[in-house]
Amino acid sequence: MNDRDAIAPLDALERRLVDGCQRGFPLVSRPYSAIAAELGSTEREVIAAVARRLADGVVSRVGAVFRPNVVGASTLAAIAVPRERLAEIARIVSAHEEVNHNYEREHAFNLWFVATARDAAHLEAALEAIERATGLPVIRLPLVRDYWIDLGFDVHATGTHVPPARRVTPPVQPLVLTERDRRIVTALEDGLPAEPRPYAEVARRAGVTEAYLSVRLAEWLNRGVISRFGLIVRHRPLGYAANAMCVWDVPDAEADAAGAALAREEAVTLAYRRRRADGWRYNLYAMIHGRDRAAVSARRDAIAAALGLDAFAHDVLFSLAAFKQRGARLCREAAARTGRRGRARGGDSRMSGIAMDPVDRAIVNTLQGEFPLCERPFAVAAEALGIGEDDLIARIDRMLADGTLTRFGPLFDAARMGGAFTLAAMAVPADDFERVAGIVNAFPEVAHNYERDHALNMWFVVATPTPEGIDDAIARIEAATGLPVLAFPKECEYFVELRLTA
Repeated sequence: MNDRDAIAPLDALERRLVDGCQRGFPLVSRPYSAIAAELGSTEREVIAAVARRLADGVVSRVGAVFRPNVVGASTLAAIAVPRERLAEIARIVSAHEEVNHNYEREHAFNLWFVATARDAAHLEAALEAIERATGLPVIRLPLVRDYWIDLGFDVHATGTHVPPARRVTPPVQPLVLTERDRRIVTALEDGLPAEPRPYAEVARRAGVTEAYLSVRLAEWLNRGVISRFGLIVRHRPLGYAANAMCVWDVPDAEADAAGAALAREEAVTLAYRRRRADGWRYNLYAMIHGRDRAAVSARRDAIAAALGLDAFAHDVLFSLAAFKQRGARLCREAAARTGRRGRARGGDSRMSGIAMDPVDRAIVNTLQGEFPLCERPFAVAAEALGIGEDDLIARIDRMLADGTLTRFGPLFDAARMGGAFTLAAMAVPADDFERVAGIVNAFPEVAHNYERDHALNMWFVVATPTPEGIDDAIARIEAATGLPVLAFPKECEYFVELRLTA
């Protein structure tokens, strides 16, 4: 649980925005203006309200919810975690880029998370990395069929909430993405910005025209590739803290009929069928969210009685804490967190011998420290390099995807910003190096991690927002690994300039 779980007081405009804009977000050049006209407000007031709630986390983003496994690959997963290790393991799991939701639930399997990746191979690699980092087995519960997915939450603002029509969600074939599609999906992952022409900015990120983006989004919505487009809210700040995952062991031949019946129940926010796993017998799932646990339990019991579901083995898992909740990263290459020996944190086979043509090399050599600070920096930089703006953006996007570039942006001095960093080292037994590296890499405070030829064989950098945070981070790393950490804080700086010639 965290401070974002507190119920957020919404003003009148915010309540109407939440109720009216979680679905059917306008696909027009100035969507906030169109919304303002519907709500009797102004574009500026609507943008300010959205920006305010994006900043405090009530709205996680504005944008698309893609149907599971239609773009990329995903699975529900669970771990049975010893109670005394729950905070540690939850932190390790949440640190993985592929994990977008992570909850504690009431069960022997007490940590439940959703992992998403660009394809099945990357997904399995992520789950294996989590197993190595935690030292605990992960059960995989991939989706077989979804019957109803519409995780929208209303606050009953007068006249704006329109509940979606209840019908079984028809199957959708996986989408074969072009390179341009992948750029669009990636550009949508952080959502639409709170500005007058948000689609223009998303189109710029994706390297496409705004008109092409609008047509593609409309097509994906019509085909059911995108299940919902609008404000993606966090349910706990809206008071929906009673979150029950209801499960049944239904004979496979009867599962589809039962799932369709669940989809028609107004209280059900999600209904789907998943593959069983060793130690987990259930295949039919329904999510019920509410503000009161007793009311949710009563509604669940009434639904089960009406549909005859409790004739089958069943269970109810209420959530106790939300450790992570954000949109899936479907096409973005997540940094590998496997901690392989002899490689830097995030290193993998992509980092060896990446082919770069002369233009790529010129871009890397020119822009490491001289990126223009102007309205259209890519256009200015492209002109200096003798290439087109779109070509420059596409090449940078590709080099980010293949790992040539780890990121694109400023290099901050943590100490000058009021934070702190230190070099740290551990002596790790050789036969335990992989596991310990995975644990260390999962800490968000760890920026770099290397194996070096010495008795102190693991060297990493710890950076925190405050000087006091260094000791806390190191103590948590020691507790998680069971090994002492030596810290080497900086006493004097002589030269720092990590600029490499391609």
